Amino acid sequence: MKRLPRSIPLTGHRTSTAVALGLAAACGLFVVPASHAQEPPPSAFVRTSAAQGGAADCQVTLPGGLKATVTRDGARLTDPAATGQTMLAFSNGGHQYLVPQGAAAQAGTKGLAAYDTTALAQRACGTDAFAPASARTAAAGHGSYAMGRLTVHLIYADSQPIGDGELFLIDVDNADYANSDMVFIASQGTLKVSVPVGHYEAVYVNDNHITVDPNVTVGDGSTLTLDARTSTHEIPVPATPRPAELTNTGLSIYASDGTPSGDARGLVLRVQRMGAEPHGFTLNSTAPAKRGRFTMVATADLASPADAPQPYAYHVANSYDHLPSSYPTSVDPKSLATVARTLSAPTGPDGIDLVVQAVTPVWLARGRGQQYATGFEFRPPGTERTEYISGSADLNWHTEVEDEQTHVRLTGKDTVYRAGDRRSEMWEADAPRPGVPVDTGSSSVGCGACADADTMVFGIGADSDSTPGTVGMRFDGDAGTVTLTRDGQLLASDTGSLYGVSVDVPPGRATYQLRQQTLRPDAALAPSTDTTWTFTAEPGKGRALPDRVPCQGLDAGCAALPLLFADTSTDADLQHRLTAGPHTVHLDVTREQYATGSTVTGATLQVSYDDGKSWQDLHVTGANGAFRAAYTVPADASGVSFKLAAWDAQGNRIDQVLPHAYEVR
Repeated sequence: MKRLPRSIPLTGHRTSTAVALGLAAACGLFVVPASHAQEPPPSAFVRTSAAQGGAADCQVTLPGGLKATVTRDGARLTDPAATGQTMLAFSNGGHQYLVPQGAAAQAGTKGLAAYDTTALAQRACGTDAFAPASARTAAAGHGSYAMGRLTVHLIYADSQPIGDGELFLIDVDNADYANSDMVFIASQGTLKVSVPVGHYEAVYVNDNHITVDPNVTVGDGSTLTLDARTSTHEIPVPATPRPAELTNTGLSIYASDGTPSGDARGLVLRVQRMGAEPHGFTLNSTAPAKRGRFTMVATADLASPADAPQPYAYHVANSYDHLPSSYPTSVDPKSLATVARTLSAPTGPDGIDLVVQAVTPVWLARGRGQQYATGFEFRPPGTERTEYISGSADLNWHTEVEDEQTHVRLTGKDTVYRAGDRRSEMWEADAPRPGVPVDTGSSSVGCGACADADTMVFGIGADSDSTPGTVGMRFDGDAGTVTLTRDGQLLASDTGSLYGVSVDVPPGRATYQLRQQTLRPDAALAPSTDTTWTFTAEPGKGRALPDRVPCQGLDAGCAALPLLFADTSTDADLQHRLTAGPHTVHLDVTREQYATGSTVTGATLQVSYDDGKSWQDLHVTGANGAFRAAYTVPADASGVSFKLAAWDAQGNRIDQVLPHAYEVR
């Protein structure tokens, strides 16, 4: 089985991971027993080199002792609030940089090699997988081009030429030629470079000034002047409808030539500051870009005062296709979506959860661009909060929750919030079980279970919750075993999980059984999960997938496999505890998105109150994948476990055991 890169990037935390979304790569090749020697050689579960590196975050130390967490999708401070200063993040030459504002201001004389988090991670953790995915694959050229000489003059706010800072040039004719090409200035404010002739967007950063020209034409002998005296416009912290305290501000600049490869590498610069002080950067004003794409996103996160009777928060984001001369000073209540966001506490109310959000242009998210985190927040588990989120059709929101107690990272389905929306989100709800991503149309997500004519790929998270589209994995690696049979013959067996893996299969139609046994030896609650999928398929045959839903690592001709997924939920409290007495369990069965298949026609449910020593059949009602059953918990129950099965008219089915899914109080 091959381990494959993740589909949606974000960031990680201090422990081993990936999505943001990390890959579960704690697996090694398991040799099929000799009793199968007379059969054709089985396919192997083998990891790719990219997935090996994508499985774990890497901890590095920046100058001054700053600790940073590096993943293949981005880099951030391990404790975002530790420095009390604004941080700049950008990519250059396939490497990621994370730089304090003060160090960036001296870049021309000192350089920034010490803040190259990709190089630091490669040295510290011994892998090349920490370069962004888009940088590891050379883009195809689009014909020949001519080079032109460009002279850039930079003027600081006090009218003097400056010698320090960063200049980004983005080729909006063809970003494959010169994308986010960073140059350090150290020549009294004048820079002479040779670049492909054509059209560019230019971004200059020095100290707390950002100067942008989205319409630069370069011929041989062209001149460009960027005048920081024009960068005088501040982005104010907007006043919120209810009193709230600032916790984070940021701005991100994105540019692209409008092609898929250009969109995937669209982030030019991200500025972020945690805490009660805003980032303090000023910008010039510009006209809209005449070619390619240009988007600036300004963000602010605010939380209710500590003495608020009920907690609430604001996540404000505004996007612009150019830099305006003024910015909103208040938040219009009518522009907001309202989300009731709850964090479960399966190990109890003590501890901490890390909530990470990324808000990016939809065009970048759909184009498989890296969604770097724009906000971080530490919250106690077992809490409920009302969150007001900017509603905009142009912005994609990506959220991850890390439970430091269970070592699980949950990645929710990407969302475009609309003004006036009212939603509820429950994180880590009910017993952990396998889950797959869901395509919402606003971003690119990898297919959860797909195949071409001779290879199956899986992106199944072993520790997902009961919300469809939420994918969960332990960031210290999943323990357990996975097997795949074809018409009763073993094809492959492995340890670990089914996230980011592939396996070679013979062509033609056959009946498969895929089994995943997940072990959580350190967990008193839900110590294991056992799931078997039975499905009939001819790999590579079926409905075509949207371009934004890639079969990771496979060529064209990939189609979804008809795996069924089960989500059970009941009326437990936030610590996954049930009272003695009557309850109802709901079973919702869905099929892998875009797979062809018939209606889910039946299901069974069993319950155990003695940790699986004995089972009781439940009376199941419902149809079309939505079922329910009543059960009564006795006062002397040691816990509540469930066993289920569901199937469709074509014989595809799921069988699942959820031991000690709930405590009894």
